[in-house]
Amino acid sequence: MTQNNSIKIQKCEKQHVESVRSLIEGVLSKEFPAEHQAYPPNDLMDILDSYGKLGEAFFVALDHGTVVGTVGIKKDDDRTALLRRLFVLPEYRGKKLGEKLVERAIDFCHEVGYDELIFKTTSTMKNANRLCEHVGFLMRARLDLGPIQLMKYMLNLKKTAGELSRKG
Repeated sequence: MTQNNSIKIQKCEKQHVESVRSLIEGVLSKEFPAEHQAYPPNDLMDILDSYGKLGEAFFVALDHGTVVGTVGIKKDDDRTALLRRLFVLPEYRGKKLGEKLVERAIDFCHEVGYDELIFKTTSTMKNANRLCEHVGFLMRARLDLGPIQLMKYMLNLKKTAGELSRKG
């Protein structure tokens, strides 16, 4: 699925794995050092396996073959999925790439038949929080942990499916 300019969003393949790991680890360590410690990298050790089960996927945004953004979908239960690992390289931000990644993840969730999509984040990840609110996620929980807050957003996929069918 080609986006404007040269950006393409597709499922992660074996040749992308090391670049995905590098992008996520780089953004976390430089911009979110506290979160870097809070989010264990277990799923990044084997991305294709971690996101390869039925109802799961990991997408990459590619610019001429270079990984510039990521998003993953994990199954929580039969009706709920988790939006994970939403990251965009700093030089690609402000170009609606994060929104396109989230839209692709939402499309996947509709294809699978999930009812809800959950996104857990922190108060310091302001761009991700604004993006999720922009596409329709609602905050469902907030927990104070010293200087940061853990936040849980939820998107009702049944509602978004109805809205999309009326637009189309």
